[in-house]
Amino acid sequence: MKTLPFRYGRMRSVTLLLLGIALCTGLGSCDKEPEFNLPPITQEGRNTLGFKANGKVWVNHGDICNFFDCVDNFVDARLHKNPDGTRSLFVRAEYHYSFKDEKKYISQSFSFSAKDVSQPGIYTLTPAHGDMAALEVNMSQNDFYHLVNDAQLTLHVTRLDTVKHIVSGQFEGKLNHYTDGTKTMTISEGRFDTKLTYTW
Repeated sequence: MKTLPFRYGRMRSVTLLLLGIALCTGLGSCDKEPEFNLPPITQEGRNTLGFKANGKVWVNHGDICNFFDCVDNFVDARLHKNPDGTRSLFVRAEYHYSFKDEKKYISQSFSFSAKDVSQPGIYTLTPAHGDMAALEVNMSQNDFYHLVNDAQLTLHVTRLDTVKHIVSGQFEGKLNHYTDGTKTMTISEGRFDTKLTYTW
């Protein structure tokens, strides 16, 4: 008889645990956005891009889907030849995540464009120079950060290989919010490594 409270308490704990798991699965209340680690810094064309946005890790993730099909989420990197003969480097990556609740969906993108990029080196991206950078958090609510006013991004291109078609580098800086002048986005520990395409 003395063991009854122990057994009852143990059975009650197991029952509550199973009930919690059932509720978590059935209602989707435990369906949280995954946490990621930054990809390693490489120079091999691995199709990676990642950084910390105000301390939170952001990486290219998920499939890119339209009305007809879904395709792999490749980091888009293009070397563009401008009319004046200079070249601009454009890099773009996307992040997509669907929750179990189909009404909840995250779709974000990060991109930058640097003018006068012809070789590995350090480039400072600013609005005055005609460069571009943007982190789109929620476009339907005009929630995005971009390169405007005093914002700038430092880009270190570590490999620009037009023979093996690979571009890699690191970046960091600050972006300003599109509508709220009091909000900024600190970009830190950025890195990318992907295949290089061209638009001449």
